[in-house]
Amino acid sequence: MQRLALAVAVLLVFPAATAATVITTAAAAPVAVCGHTSSQPTLKQGATGTEVAEAQCELSLATKASRYPPIGADGSFGPATDARVRVFQACAALSVDGEIGPNTWAALNSWAAKPKKCATQGTSGTAQSVVCGHSTARPTLQSGSSGTEVKELQCRLNLAMEPGHYPPLTVDGNFGDGTRNRVIQFQHCVNASADGVAGPTTWAKVTDWSSRNTYCVPPKPAGHPIDGVDTAKYQHPGGAPINWGAVKASGVEFATVKATRGLNVTDEYLATDLPAARNAGLAVGPYHFYTGTAAGTGGAQADRFIAAVRATGYTGKRAGDLPPVFDLEWKDDGSGGCPPYVTVADAKAWLDKVQTAFGRTPIIYTQKSFLDACLGGTTALSSYPMQLADYRQSVTQPALPAGSSTWLMWQYTDAAIPDGIPAPATGDVFNGTQAALDQLANR
Repeated sequence: MQRLALAVAVLLVFPAATAATVITTAAAAPVAVCGHTSSQPTLKQGATGTEVAEAQCELSLATKASRYPPIGADGSFGPATDARVRVFQACAALSVDGEIGPNTWAALNSWAAKPKKCATQGTSGTAQSVVCGHSTARPTLQSGSSGTEVKELQCRLNLAMEPGHYPPLTVDGNFGDGTRNRVIQFQHCVNASADGVAGPTTWAKVTDWSSRNTYCVPPKPAGHPIDGVDTAKYQHPGGAPINWGAVKASGVEFATVKATRGLNVTDEYLATDLPAARNAGLAVGPYHFYTGTAAGTGGAQADRFIAAVRATGYTGKRAGDLPPVFDLEWKDDGSGGCPPYVTVADAKAWLDKVQTAFGRTPIIYTQKSFLDACLGGTTALSSYPMQLADYRQSVTQPALPAGSSTWLMWQYTDAAIPDGIPAPATGDVFNGTQAALDQLANR
């Protein structure tokens, strides 16, 4: 669960703008959201040039959240551009005249940087080969690259990725850490090699997704319709709350919420998220991230976990309570190594103490690769229900640890974006029926 998108900043999706809002934003300084030009003259049918290309690109960014396909950013203001201007003006509660004047420019700058949803929804259209208008070249790009091709990549990434969870990049032509991280996030989404380099495969996929009227979201494993999420402080960027009612309404049925880490960390959102998720109707359980920083600390880590979750009202026996979860995985310090003092005996110390405290057999979150590398492929934990992390889209089930014949939950992505969560979360599916989930959650 530490394979979350750490410290991801987000832009929240705000309600549709009113005419009063647009008047206020009209005074804002012009912004070249798509990187062409900040010059913003009044434009109408027949106009040409970089200002038109900027407007066309911003129109695509501003309306894609409402499923309008991108229009061609060819620098020529024709009937298709006029039609999209009118759609946008209606969305932004502006006078619908097809001209891009000061108020429309101001609203475009705002909506393109922080896309909102229109009252009306678009439908699929013809894919455009030119949607950003910077370059048709597709060279391999990586950290340190610069130029118009980088601008094209940055703009297309903004069009490909859902902006409520992946804040639009600044289209400045410089391939820095932010661009590299977004490339990696996109590569995860499309099941490409996540190396942060925009080579032929990544270019082909980002070109495809940036031309569609939908955003890239990782596909779910087939045959497992019951969705879950895992959350921690990383899903609260800037202190933003999770709307658990919206999470439930989006179709998510279960959640695991981070409670504690090691000997001295309690997640700052445990006290609010665990009860709120349960009150919203989700089946929910707390999890502990094990750290082997010293020998024989499993029991002490269990004591801290037990005290922290009991303080929220969790008993393991109420309607909606899933069993506690033991997060047994790689170090979360960026090294990805084995916890130095991890042993089967120390893991069992945690599991036994927590099972005694709550009368529930804990779920173990782990990976086959971790157990093989760090615990010698032990079969001593195979009797526990497993929540297994495996992000490969080429498999029909997660890799099973030695001795395990099945899995309970499959964490298949680190880029789940259900409504109500303001940053990407890890997403799960449940291996069973709704009745089986209800039974596991005492319902």
